Amino acid sequence: MIDFINKYKKYLLAVLLITVFLLIIRFISSIDFNSLKTYLNETPGMFAGVLTASLLAYLTSTLAWNLCMGNEAKKISFIQLFIFRHVGEMLSLFNPTSIVAGESLKAFILNKKGISTKHGVSSILLHRVLVIFGGLFLAIMALLYLTVGQIVNGQNILFILIVVVMAMLLVYLVLRLLVHPRLFLGKSAEKLKKRTGWSFITDDLVTSVYDMNDTSAIFFRENKGKFLFAFMLCVTHWIFGAMEFYIVLSMMGLDVSIIKAVTVEMGVIIFKTVGAIVPGQIGVEEYGNKVMLDAIGIVNNEIWLVVTLMRRGRQLFWLLVAGIFTLIITKFSQIKLYK
Repeated sequence: MIDFINKYKKYLLAVLLITVFLLIIRFISSIDFNSLKTYLNETPGMFAGVLTASLLAYLTSTLAWNLCMGNEAKKISFIQLFIFRHVGEMLSLFNPTSIVAGESLKAFILNKKGISTKHGVSSILLHRVLVIFGGLFLAIMALLYLTVGQIVNGQNILFILIVVVMAMLLVYLVLRLLVHPRLFLGKSAEKLKKRTGWSFITDDLVTSVYDMNDTSAIFFRENKGKFLFAFMLCVTHWIFGAMEFYIVLSMMGLDVSIIKAVTVEMGVIIFKTVGAIVPGQIGVEEYGNKVMLDAIGIVNNEIWLVVTLMRRGRQLFWLLVAGIFTLIITKFSQIKLYK
């Protein structure tokens, strides 16, 4: 199956994009532009709120990365780290090679700032893993809300109990797989390669998983407080991202809760992950917005369009900022990012 996807990736991508854009055209064609005009009057305030939420998300993620660097963090200021992280993340978003390109750029810049490749890569891997597990934690909460939360229908105590149990299970998995000194995550990847023979699980990938697992285990053993704080910051990073939906929907007069906003955000992240091969996830994110808004009962296409415009506007703003940061890095830090 994996070989088939790799062989026909271009054709599958074309079919995916055509399908998504046809659906988007269908949504737009049914929009009531009189209602849309009313919503658009609120966009200046919405956009300011979205930018504030995204800035807070980026700051918390940068602080988590700072903690993951341990003593090496003393070699670089927080502002510099914020700039380097932002440039790398924007490259990851719009480059077809996705995360690999952005993380490689971060490691290169850190090395130029006097941080060894080993420590730089270790901090980047650990931070990325904590971000992924933080997102996984919230994704589980969102799934519970869409399933169990609807079944119990307002029985808050039962829902909270189930959430607590699932959270404890996730913590156990993190402690067992990610930070256990016996490196169970690396061993699991190695066993999976031997038993399945999947071509995408290469020896280099298994080695990388072992390296990441070892880095996480050592950091946790020596810095338990920093590890847990960094994890909570990564969870907070996702929550601030979800606040973008909360701000926009609230300003349009909708009764939306934080848990609903988190549910939409995590659902859209899944769509963006699946469509990572598409630069900027153009079309994929828009469709994900529509599906997840429908999932929480918001089926109005005018609202979907406003939400999409705000989110894409935020991306374009921060992309421009990344361009400015790139100029700052190359001109004032004497680091040449491009030959």
